[in-house]
Amino acid sequence: MEKQIREYEETIVKLKRARNSLLNVSKLPPEVLGHIFRWNTILKDDFGGLEEGSHNFLLVCHHWFEVASSTPEVWNFWGNTTKDWTRWCHRPGTTPLDLVLDLNSNDVPFEFTRFDALQGRADQDTIRRIHLRAADPGLLRSIIASLTSAPGLFRPIGVESFILRNESDELVDISDFFAHNRFPKLQRLDLIHCTIALALIPSRVVTLTTLELDLYSIDPTPSIPQVLSVLTSNPALRKVSLFGYATPDGGGGRKSLPRASPCHLKELKLAGDPQEVFGILSRLDLPRQMDSLDITLYECPAEEILQTVGPQIRDYLRHRGKSQNGLGLFLSSGYDVEFHVGDMGRIGFSALALARMNTFMKFTIKLNQTPSKGRLEKVTLDLIAHVPREEVVYLRAYGKPVAVDVISAQLPNLKGLHFERAPLPIIFPKANPDGDGEIFPSLQYILLDRVAVSRSDGWEPLVTFLLLRAGSGRRIHSLVIVGPCRTRPNVTQRMVQEFRLIP
Repeated sequence: MEKQIREYEETIVKLKRARNSLLNVSKLPPEVLGHIFRWNTILKDDFGGLEEGSHNFLLVCHHWFEVASSTPEVWNFWGNTTKDWTRWCHRPGTTPLDLVLDLNSNDVPFEFTRFDALQGRADQDTIRRIHLRAADPGLLRSIIASLTSAPGLFRPIGVESFILRNESDELVDISDFFAHNRFPKLQRLDLIHCTIALALIPSRVVTLTTLELDLYSIDPTPSIPQVLSVLTSNPALRKVSLFGYATPDGGGGRKSLPRASPCHLKELKLAGDPQEVFGILSRLDLPRQMDSLDITLYECPAEEILQTVGPQIRDYLRHRGKSQNGLGLFLSSGYDVEFHVGDMGRIGFSALALARMNTFMKFTIKLNQTPSKGRLEKVTLDLIAHVPREEVVYLRAYGKPVAVDVISAQLPNLKGLHFERAPLPIIFPKANPDGDGEIFPSLQYILLDRVAVSRSDGWEPLVTFLLLRAGSGRRIHSLVIVGPCRTRPNVTQRMVQEFRLIP
C-alpha cells in the first residue's frame, strides 16, 4: 500500500511539472530566467539585506528551482545577520560573495560558529565585498581573523570593497589582516573606529577610488606624510573622507612635508580641529573642478575664522575659477556657523526655485564658545567678503542672519533672497526713505519660509520695503511666503508682479 501511495505521489508531481512546462514563463531561456532571479537577490546598498520572501521563486515550480540552483549569482549573498549567515553559509560555490553584516546594540545576541565557512571562502578567494557594521568587537575580530592569512603568508585577495564600522567603544585592530594580505582589486576602503598601522596601506592598496578613514582611532597616531602617502599611492581616488587627528610631520619640520595631487578627486571631506584640517588641506593640490569640498572644524575660535577660514575660501574659489551662471550662498549662524557656496547652474530663477543650488563647498564651523551678536555679525560678513561679490546672485539664510541693508553693499548683483525661520524685522529693518530703495538694486525674487513676524509690527517691514522698491522703479518680480500666517500681508500687484502665499 505504501509503495502504491509513493508511486501515485510521484505521478502527480510529474503531471504538475508537465502542466507547468506549458506556461509561457517556462518557455523563457534558463539564462534569462536566472538573470531575473539574480535581480531579486541583489545587494541593495552597503548594508541592506534581502527583502522577506526574496527566495520565494524557489517554491513556484521544479523548473524554477532547478534554474535558480544552477544560477550561481543567486547565492552570492548570505544575508546581513549572523542568523542568515548560519542558514546560507553551508552552500558551496565559487561565485564572488558579498559578505555583509549589519548588527546594532539592540539586536538579539546570536553566536556565529561557522568560521570555517569564512576561512574556506577566503582560501578560495571568492569574496567580493566585506561590509561589516556591528557593536560587538569580539564578533568583528573573529570574522577578520577568519579572513586573515596564516602568519608567514602574504597573498593577494580579490576583495573590491572593504567597509568596517565598529560601533562599540572598544577598538578593533585589523593590522594583521592588512599585513598578511594584498588587495590588487580594492576600490573602496572605509574604516571607522578600528586601528591599523597606516603605513601598511600604500604597500597593500593602490587601486582605491573611495577612501574613508577615522584617524582618531588609528594607533600609532598617523602623521600627515603618512596620510598623503595613502593618497599619492592611489591616483584613481575620486572620493576621500578623513576624520580626526594627524601629527604635523614625521620629525623633519613643516617645510619638509610632501604634497599630494589627487588629480581625479571629485569629493573631499575633512573633519577635525582647524590645525588638523588645514595641515592636510594645505598640502593637497586639488583639481579645479570638484563636485564637493566639505570641511568641518571643531572647537574653532572666532579669530580662526577671520584669519584662516576666510582666506581658505577665497583661495579655493580663485583656484576653481569664475562661475558661468553665478554663485549662491547659504549661511546659518548661532553656536555653529555654516557657510555653503554653490553654482546656480541651470536652475531657472523663480522664488520657489531659490531653495535649490548646486553646492560645491561647505564649511561647518563649531565654535569653541558662543560669540556676541556683534562678533558673530563680523564673522559672517568676513566670510561673505572672501567670496567674489560680483558673482553672487543668490543668498539663503537660516536663523538670525545679518540684516539686509548691512550686506547689500557686498552683493550688488543679488537676484534672489531666501530667508528661513528668521525674524522679519532683522531681514527688513526700519526703512530709511533716502536709502532703502537702493538695497539690492538687482533683486527680483524673495522667498520667506516660516519667518517670525512680531505682533507689534506685523508685516510692515516687508510692505515698507516693497513700497520703496516699487517707488524707485525696481518692483520685485516674485514674492513667495511659506508657512502659516496669522494675518495676510497687504501686498498688492503694484508692489510685486507675482505673489504667492503657501500655508
